[in-house]
Amino acid sequence: MQIAYLDGDRIRRALIVGAERLAERAAQLNAINVFPVPDGDTGTNMASTARSIAFDLRGRRRLPLGQALRTAADSALSGARGNSGAILAQFIQGLAEELGEDIRVNAKRFAEAIRRASRRTRSALSQPREGTILTLLDDWSEAASSAAEGSDDFMVVLSRAQEAARDSLARTREILPELRKAGVVDAGAQGFLHVLEGIMAFIGSGRLRDLGVDGAASRDGGGDPFGDLADLPHAESFVDFSFEGAEGSAGHRYCTECFVAGADLDLPALRAALEPLGDSLVLAGSSSRAKVHIYTDRPPLVFRAAEARGELSGQKVDDMDLQRRLVGRGELPCALLVDSAVDLADADRLRLLVERVPVQVELGGRRHLDRDGLGSEEFCSILRSSPELSLSTSQPAHADFARKFDLLLASAREVVYLGIAGVLSGTLEAGRRAGAERSKAAGRPGAVQVVDSRSVSIGAALVARKVAEAAASGLPATEVVRVAEEAAARTRLLVAVPDLSSLIRSGRLGGVKGQVLRAFGLHPLITLDPEGRAVAGGIYLGKRRGVAAILSSLARLAPRGSRIDAIVGHVDSPREAEVLARAIEAGWRLERPLEISDICPALALHAGLGAVAVAFFGAPRELPTGAGTKEKGSKP
Repeated sequence: MQIAYLDGDRIRRALIVGAERLAERAAQLNAINVFPVPDGDTGTNMASTARSIAFDLRGRRRLPLGQALRTAADSALSGARGNSGAILAQFIQGLAEELGEDIRVNAKRFAEAIRRASRRTRSALSQPREGTILTLLDDWSEAASSAAEGSDDFMVVLSRAQEAARDSLARTREILPELRKAGVVDAGAQGFLHVLEGIMAFIGSGRLRDLGVDGAASRDGGGDPFGDLADLPHAESFVDFSFEGAEGSAGHRYCTECFVAGADLDLPALRAALEPLGDSLVLAGSSSRAKVHIYTDRPPLVFRAAEARGELSGQKVDDMDLQRRLVGRGELPCALLVDSAVDLADADRLRLLVERVPVQVELGGRRHLDRDGLGSEEFCSILRSSPELSLSTSQPAHADFARKFDLLLASAREVVYLGIAGVLSGTLEAGRRAGAERSKAAGRPGAVQVVDSRSVSIGAALVARKVAEAAASGLPATEVVRVAEEAAARTRLLVAVPDLSSLIRSGRLGGVKGQVLRAFGLHPLITLDPEGRAVAGGIYLGKRRGVAAILSSLARLAPRGSRIDAIVGHVDSPREAEVLARAIEAGWRLERPLEISDICPALALHAGLGAVAVAFFGAPRELPTGAGTKEKGSKP
């Protein structure tokens, strides 16, 4: 049967079928992902992008062709994951821009549009490489354009173009040394060919069972080969590849993504600002909304450059060093997730394979990812220069929790999430909900266990270090949870607060009480009760007496000369932290070298500039009867 034109319904059905084909083969693509580095997630990223397209197109019948493509482009951009997903999204965006006003197209018009879209896609990359999906897009679109000169039948044009795409895919292993050494083709290019194969298989047979999709009902052949896809499996039955990682860049640590929106984005200026910050930059989208993907060592600078040119959203940072280590270890019995308000040292996180989900920090109405998008140094600088700036925090987004859980469940049989004290924040409960949902979605109910550290900052970090060491030793989640609960019961935290401004502004120190303390030059020593609630642990006179007050309280709780495991923390006060650390080393016997950690912005905004703290293990604290049943707050 000759196919003379494509309209909105036909292109919609074709994209749904191609997306399904790609999603079904995601695991195969992950297995051959070796370029730029073997992180094993190209299939996952492309499938996530394809799934977003199919979800939004399903059921939207009788759209004009241009509108169907614009819908697909918006969905692809929103769902784009990783480098390959962003490239796929940019190609569909380019096609939508070429055909955005068309109701239907013939083969020649379509072939010219995909050729132009391929060129647009290449121009979206700062460093395009041959032997990748870009090469296949070029070869496929050029073959389609050539075939359309001699035929107006889509079946003929697409069949010849698909053969060229297969030949192009085979050549990728000869073009890129990494592929030749591994004996595989490029995973991104293979993924796009799967989309084409899905479309052609459906056109040729009109039968869904020929696509090899589990659970798909068949339809009778005959009639329009682009016939109704109402009997395709619903979106819920699509393979769930919602976590994304970095396909990687050997020179940079973080896979960083965000959206930028504006009335008239200056994309060349944005590209010029971003290019010096990393490599493998993909700037996909249009002049009204763009997706940024870049490998960098400085995610906060990427976000600052983006928000200087438009409205920022959808920030994401993945630690590729950590992900490579997780992939390299094979399946783990148990993995650990913490939130960014657990101030575990970066070296410990990498050594013990601890994943982190960021709390959100709002400064003057703009949201930032704690630590990932806003470092302690930058935060303290802002606090010094704008002391009256409105500050607040909120729990990690549900999608951020879900992505981290999915990532870890792909590498471990079970996951333990250790959160900051539940009485102080809704973050713990948000993690509990997301963990239950994701373990159920993975077909492993109960695979995610949640533990309340009953502490914050370096206190929670002290617990996390014990928990991570237990998980690294090969213990199952039940034993890791036991270790966590025992460590949480023994953790003590002492914080000296020389500047009361942040506590007063946040409402954690009442106005009258704060005024009295200020009037007499008094400052609180904060500690935590057995549930993790902040309470007064004493008062000291004079801003410079904080270290002495901590040492005095520490001596009462753990006699000098006794053996302790401790961490020192601070907010913009490295000198005082060093003095405290040296005094502890001189007066107590340490179980391990003493670490000094800066306190994360999400907690520093409450402790205030100049705060210094110590966390250590003491005698077990007993929870009061009925503890842990209260409603939690919504902010960390």
